[in-house]
Amino acid sequence: MAAISVQGLSKRFGEVLAVDQLDFQIDQGTVAGFLGPNGAGKTTTLRMLLGLVAPTAGTATIAGRPYRELPDPARRVGAVLEASGFHPGRSARDHLRALAVAAGIDPGRADQTLELTGLAAAGRRRVGGFSLGMRQRLGLAAALLGDPEVLILDEPANGLDPEGVHWLRGLVRGLADQGRTVLVSSHVLAEVAQTVDQVVIIDRGRLVAQSTLAALTAGADRTVRVRTPQPEALRDLLVARGARVTLDGPDRLVVAGASTEQVGQAAAAAGVVLHEMRFERSNLEDVFLELTGRKGEHS
Repeated sequence: MAAISVQGLSKRFGEVLAVDQLDFQIDQGTVAGFLGPNGAGKTTTLRMLLGLVAPTAGTATIAGRPYRELPDPARRVGAVLEASGFHPGRSARDHLRALAVAAGIDPGRADQTLELTGLAAAGRRRVGGFSLGMRQRLGLAAALLGDPEVLILDEPANGLDPEGVHWLRGLVRGLADQGRTVLVSSHVLAEVAQTVDQVVIIDRGRLVAQSTLAALTAGADRTVRVRTPQPEALRDLLVARGARVTLDGPDRLVVAGASTEQVGQAAAAAGVVLHEMRFERSNLEDVFLELTGRKGEHS
């Protein structure tokens, strides 16, 4: 049974179809990146998964059940949707202890999650004085109170400094190594690529792709970038051999459909001078832009 399952999920707000017949599954012990442009329907999907928004159609389940039907849900699912909802005059420790009592969890767990999220030294400080990054850590501490099997995180790196992002990556990977499941919504694709096992990409509320990260990027275009004082001559040679070539400046070419060896051999045979040549594989950001039809757009 999948840890997270979304089947035929749709949500309409008046005339706006925010989520449209969405289907995906996340296996246990997996870190999955949930990706999509702004307005793609990511947060609405997560809110339906957590029972905060009722779907218009379809189902969203955790361990085979809707969130509202989970026994002891705080011990099954932890979530961070936004770094808010804190009483500014309450200390971080008291905030967590209050949540623990409400969920039937030992209040002593508050100190453990403060330690786990790097907030032990700030536990008695009032939350009103916390930075955004500290609030993100506090949200994670709250999500971890019940030692849950599944974590659902919406933009968890927002507000974290580079050290904090590195820490978050290690935390998420460590949880997955323990057999837990983590679904991470993010727009920081370079960071996601260093953390996740698989990705779910949506656009305009519909599924665009679900794949392991390795399979998704393995199928991406491979290109050779060349710098030469004879770009037109080399372009014509490579096009004649079936490669796809575009000019990328007065002395630069981007070549698809040919290896570095093939480019070098063609240049040598024709006496074309090469000043630079390097192989590139499309990264997750390139694949994402291609799949969502936004390649070439400015962010």
